[in-house]
Amino acid sequence: MKPKISLILEAFGSLEKAYVELKKLLQLPKEEFVKRERNAERARALFNFAFESTMRVCRHLSTVLGLKTSGKDCLEKVGRAVGFPEPERLNALTEFYLSYRDLSKPLEPDRLYDFLQEHLPLFKEFARSVVEFVKKTTGNYLLVDYDLLNEKARHVKESLKRIEFVLSQGKEAFSSTPMYYDRAKYFYQVAYDALTEICRHLAPKLRVKVRTEDCLSELLRAGHLDPALAPKLQKMKALKDLLTTSWEVPPERLYDELTELKDAFLPVLRQLAESLKKRLKETQAR
Repeated sequence: MKPKISLILEAFGSLEKAYVELKKLLQLPKEEFVKRERNAERARALFNFAFESTMRVCRHLSTVLGLKTSGKDCLEKVGRAVGFPEPERLNALTEFYLSYRDLSKPLEPDRLYDFLQEHLPLFKEFARSVVEFVKKTTGNYLLVDYDLLNEKARHVKESLKRIEFVLSQGKEAFSSTPMYYDRAKYFYQVAYDALTEICRHLAPKLRVKVRTEDCLSELLRAGHLDPALAPKLQKMKALKDLLTTSWEVPPERLYDELTELKDAFLPVLRQLAESLKKRLKETQAR
C-alpha cells in the first residue's frame, strides 16, 4: 500500500491554514491575548482543527506502514517511523488535545498561550518529516498525485466525447433539443473544472504561484503553455464564467463557442504533461 498523496496534501493544507492563523494570534503580547476571551476561544478551535488534520495523515500512514496505533500514541509511533527527532515530544500535542478538545472545559488563557508558544512548531516539524519520508520512500520528490491527474484527465476526455456527440447532431438539432443543450452546458463545465484542478495541482510543482482564479492563464504567463493558446484560454474562461453566473445562454451561441473551443482542451493537457516531464527530469538530475 502506498501513501495517498492527495490525502496528505489536503490534510497538511488544512493544517497550514490553522497554523498561520494561530501564529497570528501568538504574535499578540500575552497580556493582550489573555485580555480578550475571543482570542483563547479561537485559538482552541484552531488547535483542534490543526491536530485533527495532522491525525488524518497519522492514521493513514499508520495503516500504510502496518503500525498498530491508537489516538494516544499515533503521532509518536508514526513520528518515530518517519524519522522525526525525539518523537516523544509529539505526545504533548496529543495529551493537550485529549485534555481540552471539549471547548466547554475550562482552560486558562495564559496557560493556552504558553503551551502554544512552546509546542506549536511541532506541527510543522511533523509535517516536514512526513513529507521528506514520503518523497524518499516513493521517489515522488514533487509529490505529484498521479491518481488525481489521471482521474481529472479522464473527466476532461469523457466530457469532450459527450460534447462532440451533441455537436455532431448539427446546430439546428442542438438548438431545438433541450437534452443536447443541457448536456453540452453540463459537460463543458465538468471538463473545464477538471482541467483547472489539474492546473492547480501542477502549478506548485512547476514553481508557479497562482495568485488569481485563472490558473491556466498563470501557467501561460509562466511559459508552460503555448502563447498561441491565449485567445482560446480567455474564451474558455469567459464561457465558464458565463455558464456559472447565467445558466441560460442562447443555444446558437453555445453551439458556436463549443465548436470553437472543444479542440483546445487536449493540447492544454499535453503541454501540461510535457512541462511536468521536464520538471521531473530537472529534479532527477540533481
